Amino acid sequence: MSDVQQIVLGTGLLTLCAVIHVAVVAFSVPLFGRLAARLPANRWPRFRIVALLALAVLVLVFAHTVQVWIWAVSILVIAALPDLSTSFYFATVTYTTLGYGDIVLGPEARIVATFCAITGLLTFGISTAFLIGVLTRILPDVFKSDRNV
Repeated sequence: MSDVQQIVLGTGLLTLCAVIHVAVVAFSVPLFGRLAARLPANRWPRFRIVALLALAVLVLVFAHTVQVWIWAVSILVIAALPDLSTSFYFATVTYTTLGYGDIVLGPEARIVATFCAITGLLTFGISTAFLIGVLTRILPDVFKSDRNV
Protein backbone atom coordinates (compact mmCIF):
# COMPACT_ATOMS: atom_id res chain seq x y z
CA MET A 1 0.00 0.00 0.00
CA SER A 2 1.44 3.36 -0.99
CA ASP A 3 1.89 6.24 1.44
CA VAL A 4 -0.99 8.16 -0.15
CA GLN A 5 -3.28 5.13 0.09
CA GLN A 6 -2.34 4.72 3.74
CA ILE A 7 -3.07 8.38 4.45
CA VAL A 8 -6.46 8.15 2.72
CA LEU A 9 -7.39 4.93 4.53
CA GLY A 10 -6.17 6.26 7.88
CA THR A 11 -8.07 9.52 7.43
CA GLY A 12 -11.22 7.64 6.50
CA LEU A 13 -11.00 5.32 9.49
CA LEU A 14 -10.22 8.24 11.82
CA THR A 15 -13.25 10.11 10.52
CA LEU A 16 -15.50 7.05 10.82
CA CYS A 17 -14.37 6.40 14.39
CA ALA A 18 -14.77 10.04 15.42
CA VAL A 19 -18.31 10.11 14.01
CA ILE A 20 -19.17 6.85 15.76
CA HIS A 21 -17.79 8.15 19.05
CA VAL A 22 -19.68 11.43 18.88
CA ALA A 23 -22.87 9.64 17.79
CA VAL A 24 -22.72 7.14 20.67
CA VAL A 25 -22.18 9.97 23.16
CA ALA A 26 -24.91 12.14 21.62
CA PHE A 27 -27.47 9.32 21.46
CA SER A 28 -26.75 8.43 25.10
CA VAL A 29 -27.69 11.89 26.40
CA PRO A 30 -31.46 11.17 26.56
CA LEU A 31 -30.67 8.07 28.64
CA PHE A 32 -29.13 10.31 31.28
CA GLY A 33 -32.28 12.42 31.45
CA ARG A 34 -34.47 9.34 31.84
CA LEU A 35 -32.23 7.79 34.48
CA ALA A 36 -31.92 11.08 36.39
CA ALA A 37 -35.72 11.45 36.40
CA ARG A 38 -36.09 7.96 37.90
CA LEU A 39 -33.51 8.69 40.60
CA PRO A 40 -34.52 11.95 42.29
CA ALA A 41 -31.56 13.86 43.69
CA ASN A 42 -33.22 14.37 47.06
CA ARG A 43 -33.90 10.66 47.72
CA TRP A 44 -30.75 8.79 46.71
CA PRO A 45 -28.03 11.33 45.95
CA ARG A 46 -25.03 8.96 46.23
CA PHE A 47 -26.71 6.14 44.35
CA ARG A 48 -27.71 8.63 41.66
CA ILE A 49 -24.08 9.71 41.21
CA VAL A 50 -22.93 6.12 40.93
CA ALA A 51 -25.68 5.20 38.48
CA LEU A 52 -25.14 8.20 36.22
CA LEU A 53 -21.35 7.87 36.22
CA ALA A 54 -21.61 4.13 35.62
CA LEU A 55 -23.84 4.80 32.62
CA ALA A 56 -21.36 7.37 31.31
CA VAL A 57 -18.45 4.96 31.67
CA LEU A 58 -20.38 2.11 30.02
CA VAL A 59 -21.27 4.34 27.08
CA LEU A 60 -17.62 5.32 26.65
CA VAL A 61 -16.33 1.75 27.01
CA PHE A 62 -18.79 0.69 24.30
CA ALA A 63 -17.71 3.51 21.97
CA HIS A 64 -14.00 2.83 22.43
CA THR A 65 -14.44 -0.93 22.03
CA VAL A 66 -16.28 -0.50 18.73
CA GLN A 67 -13.45 1.70 17.48
CA VAL A 68 -10.72 -0.75 18.50
CA TRP A 69 -12.60 -3.50 16.65
CA ILE A 70 -12.81 -1.30 13.54
CA TRP A 71 -9.06 -0.70 13.65
CA ALA A 72 -8.27 -4.37 14.36
CA VAL A 73 -10.36 -5.63 11.45
CA SER A 74 -8.97 -2.95 9.14
CA ILE A 75 -5.38 -3.84 9.99
CA LEU A 76 -6.17 -7.52 9.46
CA VAL A 77 -7.85 -6.83 6.09
CA ILE A 78 -4.87 -4.92 4.73
CA ALA A 79 -2.84 -8.01 5.68
CA ALA A 80 -0.55 -6.13 8.00
CA LEU A 81 -0.81 -8.79 10.72
CA PRO A 82 -1.37 -12.56 10.54
CA ASP A 83 -4.49 -13.10 12.68
CA LEU A 84 -7.35 -11.32 14.46
CA SER A 85 -5.89 -11.83 17.92
CA THR A 86 -2.60 -10.15 17.01
CA SER A 87 -4.42 -7.43 15.11
CA PHE A 88 -6.76 -6.72 18.04
CA TYR A 89 -3.83 -6.59 20.45
CA PHE A 90 -1.88 -4.24 18.17
CA ALA A 91 -4.92 -2.00 17.60
CA THR A 92 -5.62 -1.77 21.33
CA VAL A 93 -2.04 -0.97 22.25
CA THR A 94 -1.79 1.60 19.46
CA TYR A 95 -5.24 3.15 20.07
CA THR A 96 -4.39 3.72 23.72
CA THR A 97 -1.02 5.14 22.60
CA LEU A 98 0.70 2.72 24.93
CA GLY A 99 2.76 1.29 22.07
CA TYR A 100 4.73 -1.57 23.60
CA GLY A 101 6.73 -1.99 20.40
CA ASP A 102 6.64 -5.79 20.50
CA ILE A 103 4.63 -5.78 17.26
CA VAL A 104 5.66 -3.34 14.56
CA LEU A 105 3.99 -2.94 11.18
CA GLY A 106 5.99 -2.84 7.99
CA PRO A 107 6.15 0.18 5.71
CA GLU A 108 2.99 -0.94 3.88
CA ALA A 109 0.82 -0.16 6.93
CA ARG A 110 2.91 1.98 9.26
CA ILE A 111 1.16 5.24 8.41
CA VAL A 112 -2.28 3.68 8.87
CA ALA A 113 -1.28 2.71 12.42
CA THR A 114 -0.40 6.29 13.28
CA PHE A 115 -3.99 7.27 12.50
CA CYS A 116 -5.13 4.61 14.98
CA ALA A 117 -3.13 6.39 17.69
CA ILE A 118 -4.50 9.78 16.64
CA THR A 119 -8.02 8.36 16.86
CA GLY A 120 -7.39 7.22 20.42
CA LEU A 121 -6.01 10.60 21.43
CA LEU A 122 -8.95 12.43 19.89
CA THR A 123 -11.68 10.21 21.28
CA PHE A 124 -10.16 9.95 24.75
CA GLY A 125 -10.24 13.75 24.80
CA ILE A 126 -13.90 13.73 23.82
CA SER A 127 -14.54 11.11 26.51
CA THR A 128 -12.86 13.23 29.15
CA ALA A 129 -14.93 16.27 28.19
CA PHE A 130 -18.08 14.14 28.29
CA LEU A 131 -17.30 12.81 31.78
CA ILE A 132 -16.55 16.32 33.02
CA GLY A 133 -19.87 17.48 31.57
CA VAL A 134 -21.72 14.68 33.33
CA LEU A 135 -19.97 15.46 36.62
CA THR A 136 -20.67 19.18 36.45
CA ARG A 137 -24.32 18.41 35.82
CA ILE A 138 -24.59 15.83 38.63
CA LEU A 139 -22.58 17.48 41.40
CA PRO A 140 -24.63 20.68 41.83
CA ASP A 141 -27.71 18.48 42.34
CA VAL A 142 -25.88 16.50 45.01
CA PHE A 143 -24.79 19.59 46.88
CA LYS A 144 -28.36 20.92 46.78
CA SER A 145 -29.73 17.67 48.15
CA ASP A 146 -27.06 17.59 50.92
CA ARG A 147 -28.20 21.03 52.11
CA ASN A 148 -31.82 19.89 52.16
CA VAL A 149 -31.15 16.80 54.27
